Amino acid sequence: MSKSNPAVNLQMMTNCPMCDFKYDSKKDIKVIDKKDGMVTLYLNCEQCKSSLIVAVMIEPFGVTSISMMTDIVENDLKKINGDFIKYDDVLEVHKFLERN
Repeated sequence: MSKSNPAVNLQMMTNCPMCDFKYDSKKDIKVIDKKDGMVTLYLNCEQCKSSLIVAVMIEPFGVTSISMMTDIVENDLKKINGDFIKYDDVLEVHKFLERN
């Protein structure tokens, strides 16, 4: 796989499974995460606007992928990779709601 964009060499995900539109690997496929032999990708079809999350695992005997349709939009990717809600945040909101 390419070091700069693992999605470029992922030949099995070249077309949208919903409308068969060809993905543009530079703008329609985003790398969400890379760890320990697994790459998580976000694919968004320019034509039908459907989205997929794909996990690609590189194993000793080959490559395995799992995909699922999603309603995540590209702006949500920042939230996925960003800071998660902490317990203190939830408690603070709860206290605020109790007062009002």
